[in-house]
Amino acid sequence: MKRIAVDIGGTFTDIVCLNDDTLEMTADKVHSTPLEIGRAVMDAVLKIQADLREVELFVHGTTVGLNTVVQGKGAKTGLITTEGFRDVLEMARGDRKELYNYLWKKPKPLVPRHLRLGLDERTDALGRILRKVRREDVAGILEYFKEKGVEAVAVCLLHSYANPENEIIAGGIIRELWPEVDVSLSHLVAREFREYERMSTTVLDAYIKRRVVRYLGSLSDNLSRQNFSGQILIVSPNGVLGLSAVREKAIATFASGPIGGVSGSMFAAAQIGLRNLVTMDVGGTSFDLSVIRNNLPAVRHRSELMGYPVLLPGVDIRPIGAGGGSIARVDAGGLLHVGPESAGACPGPMCYGLGGQEPTVTDAALVNGLINPDYFLGGEIKLDMDRAKAGISDIADKLGLKIADAAAGILAVARNNMTTATREILIGQGHDPRDFALMSYGGGGGIFAAGIARDLSISRVVIPPQPGVFSALGMLSMDIVHAYSQTYARSMGVLDIRELNDIYQQMENRGLEMLRKEGIPDDAIEYRRSLDMCYEGQGHYVEVPVPEGNLEESSKAEITGRFHDLHQVRYGHRMDRAPKTINVRARAIGKIVKAPLKPYPADPAIPEGAFKPAREVYFEGRFAPWTVVERSRLVAGNALDGPVIVEEPHHTTFVWPGQKIRVDAFLNLILDI
Repeated sequence: MKRIAVDIGGTFTDIVCLNDDTLEMTADKVHSTPLEIGRAVMDAVLKIQADLREVELFVHGTTVGLNTVVQGKGAKTGLITTEGFRDVLEMARGDRKELYNYLWKKPKPLVPRHLRLGLDERTDALGRILRKVRREDVAGILEYFKEKGVEAVAVCLLHSYANPENEIIAGGIIRELWPEVDVSLSHLVAREFREYERMSTTVLDAYIKRRVVRYLGSLSDNLSRQNFSGQILIVSPNGVLGLSAVREKAIATFASGPIGGVSGSMFAAAQIGLRNLVTMDVGGTSFDLSVIRNNLPAVRHRSELMGYPVLLPGVDIRPIGAGGGSIARVDAGGLLHVGPESAGACPGPMCYGLGGQEPTVTDAALVNGLINPDYFLGGEIKLDMDRAKAGISDIADKLGLKIADAAAGILAVARNNMTTATREILIGQGHDPRDFALMSYGGGGGIFAAGIARDLSISRVVIPPQPGVFSALGMLSMDIVHAYSQTYARSMGVLDIRELNDIYQQMENRGLEMLRKEGIPDDAIEYRRSLDMCYEGQGHYVEVPVPEGNLEESSKAEITGRFHDLHQVRYGHRMDRAPKTINVRARAIGKIVKAPLKPYPADPAIPEGAFKPAREVYFEGRFAPWTVVERSRLVAGNALDGPVIVEEPHHTTFVWPGQKIRVDAFLNLILDI
């Protein structure tokens, strides 16, 4: 059985083809094509010359939904809501995202006011229907939308999280009277309270649905023309999903790429006995960070896209604008900044020779000897040292520094941005960085990992095989996951355990139905339950795991105890009072068979031919020769003392003086700080 994974990044699109029977793997990169995203996918498939007739599974992480919002090219969307609430989308929240910026403005709503219309219907907060939806009211709104050229309709009625009956009726009328229009119903997209966030999420889903569905249809057709007849799965923030699930909930494609690396990290770490990890993915455009505790990823249920809130549960991945393509500049006050702007795939860093006119992190790394100009992508791209020096020279002149010092400053600022983000996410969640190992991957991860670990007193760095395409490889270790949520606000003292059992059963039945459609046998299906809980009066909640199976009245005490313990970890204290529930959550998981990792016998002798010509590297104020080795020649049991550079076609690992690097039984590079 062969499986393929393709991950679209801001600069490169990565592809991995894995043969489960022989464990042979082919990996490569092509330039991303931002103006025509799907072209890079097929370019990658053609580049590795894969025979798609032998491929049973094609896993894809796509940015088409994200790009639709960033570029403002979504469908013309109309919003149907409860009469009197059409301005919720514009009023948003009263907080300021940039506290001291008096010019800051809220993002412009994706639906203009004249396309936000109300229905004379009402459901109260307990789910009681006070006024039903009338067919003629919905029909009148649809006629108006047709006149205005609306292409997608979002429906978000007040308190539909408690009872979606009116929303279901409205959706049925829309599909009957206007079957060709795209429809998003809030109770299917985000069945949670907080009207603004739910409305924003539903509008985003409607806004991107047409482009996402067309893209997936085009991808399916292109693969079919290459004789592919297997299953296509799309990466979501929780796991992977079949095409039918994504067509129903297009917003599930947001943040789909970085999660592959987190999943791969958990799979790899479990093999080598590590349970606490902080993962860092340094690509061309961003630095993506996540925390794994006790082999479980940190999860969050709300994120933000271009200022628009999104209620979407998934792995908590924090991106910052720091990567190989991050642009360096000097402001009017003479301060050096790196990012968040990126040169991206087109034109890219100056050294690519594709028209880039601004110096980047990659240019700085090249100038100071960290990157081999003749071995980028295995020699496929020859980097232009003169162009890189010209760009860094401009920065050096503005700072009054030598070129090498300016390049070192750019790398130091980029590393500091990454270190600060890592410190904030770890300490902010109550973790001590010394309790964690650092899993580093992405094209630029190895350049910064040693420095970040030293800055945070992290004693071990793990760099997995094929780190330059590790997010794509990690996608092949992901399960199919359908996540469901429903607001259910009850004090634990009055919570009806039978109601809670019924809610879980309904969610799990929906998940079972979807997983069966996606070809998952019943014996490969698991369920995970949780509750969002807080103390009375709190505005933020803690997600608490809930025992599987039929809950009893005695289960309340166990759940309450878990909440107190988790609250203590997160906030440093607990209260002597009963908590309350906010949201019920369930995940239906379809287990996909993973290819096992193969251990290799140890041999301390470094093979002949592993060493390459030494390279002059600028470090701590001077150029000096550093040992260079080819990673593919190293075997399990090999060990080297820094300073050393470990090269491979898609990645470079930078080992500082005084540090040690070794190869473990699974061919991970283990860097001991």
